Amino acid sequence: MKKLQIFALLITTTFLSIGSKEVEGTPILERKFGGRAGRSIISRGDNIPDFSIRKDSANFLLIYLHENKSIADFKRDTRLDDETVNNTVELLISKNWLKERNGKLIPTVFIATAEDGKRLFHYAQPISEQIADEIEKVLPHIKAEFANTDMAKKQNFEHWSFLILSNVLLDSWVIFDVERNFLKCPDGKEYSRPLRHGKNYYASIMEQTEKDREPFGIYGNGITSWTEEREVSVYGNNRFSTDCYRNLQSSKNTISVDDDWILQKMARGFFLPKLLKILEYNREYIEEVYRKTGYSETISFGEFFIWWYHFIYTQATNEMNDRGILTIPASGNFDFERLFINR
Repeated sequence: MKKLQIFALLITTTFLSIGSKEVEGTPILERKFGGRAGRSIISRGDNIPDFSIRKDSANFLLIYLHENKSIADFKRDTRLDDETVNNTVELLISKNWLKERNGKLIPTVFIATAEDGKRLFHYAQPISEQIADEIEKVLPHIKAEFANTDMAKKQNFEHWSFLILSNVLLDSWVIFDVERNFLKCPDGKEYSRPLRHGKNYYASIMEQTEKDREPFGIYGNGITSWTEEREVSVYGNNRFSTDCYRNLQSSKNTISVDDDWILQKMARGFFLPKLLKILEYNREYIEEVYRKTGYSETISFGEFFIWWYHFIYTQATNEMNDRGILTIPASGNFDFERLFINR
């Protein structure tokens, strides 16, 4: 079975624990950004960065520039010499992570500091609520479809609710369809991801605002092991702080081939058109936020949308949890095993 994989260190939280004043008062170099690699990407196949964003504090250079701080500030704080910094600037420009415009260096990847995240969640609220409203409206249909699965014979809907209503309906089962259908090219050509050093991928650097959660608590799907017969994954926002994620080779939460077909139909056949309708209804608003937040000056609309969409569905997930529509595990994670061949 052909698989599409998201190579991403993705993200979550309700953005409540650290106030913006506390973060703003902390020197940039003492703040934590990104996942284990210092950045997050979304790609398919070998479309991944071919360099280390942490080498010579290249990630922090981008953050300094994003916050309108000077190269001189960066040199002073890092104590890096002119040659090292100049080489880093040249490297980032060659990789299309940085550009020069009107004598100013501008990052060309999505960067979100704690303060940016607060604004992005604020602006996402109307769309997140519409998505939660729609899922609550169609919940009887979703539960009826779930009752036809083998999963339902082993665990109740509440057990699976976080995975189904968040990951299946909003994230990894449909995100490529959301990208392809919402990010339309005016000339009718197929949408292409940003081109960087011969590779097409989305890239971001986001601030981690909680100790045991990924940046902004954004929920993401991570594959722990994969063969032609099965895929073991963890969905959540606390994947990398536990040995479970690194060592997980199997899961009691099994999705059979037949069950996966039902979930595919539930996500892409039933709910995707409703989700796309909500996004299309809000297109002008999304474009307005793109301009209002200043991202229109640095990155493409597609790159802005795909990262902001993660804030949107994360907030919709938290809203559904607050309403009692789904139950987020206390750990923030849900592991599962997806079969490609019937046992």
